[in-house]
Amino acid sequence: MSIATKAVSIVVTADSICPFCYLGFTKVNKAIAAAKERKPPLDISLRFVPYQLDPTLPTTHAVSKRERYAQKFGASRFDQMESMMRQRFADEGLSISYDGSVRQTTLSHRLIAKAYAVGGQDLQLKTIERVYKTYFTDARDIGDVNVLVPIAVEGGVFKDADEARNWLEGEEGTEEYQSGIMQAQTQGISGVPFFTINDKWAVSGAQDKELFVRIFERIANDELR
Repeated sequence: MSIATKAVSIVVTADSICPFCYLGFTKVNKAIAAAKERKPPLDISLRFVPYQLDPTLPTTHAVSKRERYAQKFGASRFDQMESMMRQRFADEGLSISYDGSVRQTTLSHRLIAKAYAVGGQDLQLKTIERVYKTYFTDARDIGDVNVLVPIAVEGGVFKDADEARNWLEGEEGTEEYQSGIMQAQTQGISGVPFFTINDKWAVSGAQDKELFVRIFERIANDELR
């Protein structure tokens, strides 16, 4: 007798410049990989939707990350935060740099949503990973069209640089992005990453992969319905 496969839909509310979102992205993907090794009767899907971490960031120009965070948190607290985040990233096999610049994340969110529209979950995850790595590891400005064009083309969202540039410099996806931000506010989401599972359960923060594995196991065993 075959066991019916249960659908597990995970919607992740996140921002492209949120270090905890990169950690959460990494941990939930590790959890999905670990769960699949056990071959549970689950069909797990993952989709990312936008969040605006800092509405006060400029859109038309970038500012120094170090200066921004030192001003926002204070120099001493920022130093402690940088050390802590370096360790947390290292624990997950990642690296983080606070060099470079930052600005509003509208462009990267539009690209991430476009990736999902073009290639579904797989292309969206591939694009998100490249965006995160470009910003956190390579310390590049993901609000710069010139930085996003190679990500869009090499990932397969667009066929060539001209097509990618024209789209990024246009307005397509902006209304949907703004709607997504409003949706997060309506849901009362005030911190990210925020995971909504099957429209029933919520997990807030970059929780360890073991938590997600336990949730998957409980769904597979009909302990969560």
